Amino acid sequence: MNQFLHYQYNKKERRNARVRIARRKDLREKAINRIEVLDKVKKLFLIPEMDVMTLPQVANYYEVEPHTLTMLYQRNKEEINLDGTMLKSYKDFLISQDVTLETKQGKSIIKLSDTITLEIPNRGIRCFSKRAILRIGMLLRDSDIAKEVRTQLLNTFEHSTDKQKTADIDDETKLIEEVGRMYCLGDKESFAIAAQSYIAFQNRHIKKLKDSNEELENNNKALAGELLKWDDRKCINRAVRLIASECNTKFGYIWKELYDELRYKHGIGLSQRGKPPFIQYVKKDEWAQVQQSLAAICETRGVSFSKIIKTARLSVNE
Repeated sequence: MNQFLHYQYNKKERRNARVRIARRKDLREKAINRIEVLDKVKKLFLIPEMDVMTLPQVANYYEVEPHTLTMLYQRNKEEINLDGTMLKSYKDFLISQDVTLETKQGKSIIKLSDTITLEIPNRGIRCFSKRAILRIGMLLRDSDIAKEVRTQLLNTFEHSTDKQKTADIDDETKLIEEVGRMYCLGDKESFAIAAQSYIAFQNRHIKKLKDSNEELENNNKALAGELLKWDDRKCINRAVRLIASECNTKFGYIWKELYDELRYKHGIGLSQRGKPPFIQYVKKDEWAQVQQSLAAICETRGVSFSKIIKTARLSVNE
């Protein structure tokens, strides 16, 4: 039974991690060079000599409708374009004598091989590099292939973390050995320097652990509504904008999530109390629920609520 619960917990944690990759731009930036995971999940059939895929091909790779991908691209155009997208005409695909071309009204049909046939509108067709294809996988939600891509990225992160832990252990071992060597040599000055280096190493890790524990404690208190009582609407407004900035989304979406969380989880229907901005109708005894709701949004989106609190509170006292 314990093994089953442990498995379920790890499964949930990994699912949450995949969601964080999809929602946090900073994590996407860290993972964007790991294009090798695409072929691990499913074979990529890139256009020969161009190393790109058209939008319908990318949709086929992720097993979603082209319209779904079009909508995703329109919502995240700026971010995806930075990884390499281009508009190609039919002439760009005439890459060898083996290519066959058929022109029809409003489009050209190009057969690149026995398995690749493209329909290219006269206005051109959008093509995506490997990095852009990976970016789409980190943003696409309703696709089992995209979920597996994020799982592979998570595995890569975990492997990197394990290597970092090993490197830290090696560094600590070397520092201890240096302290012991200087002590055996009787070199007091070098022994003092080595001891100071080891103490500094320990202090860095103690501080990191302390900060991590403090953040976890603050987040847990926030979810319980025990951390603080906000009675300043400027503070809430600042917090919402900070969360939106961390998630690279419009702050209006965060407001909607906040109002939905208050309504459906706490039974506080602010929109029924008057006209926008609805936050003005929060009662004094409801601020704890507002805080809990914002903390829940941060947890879901992989944002540090402790950090949001500190920054938002500072803005009130400026």
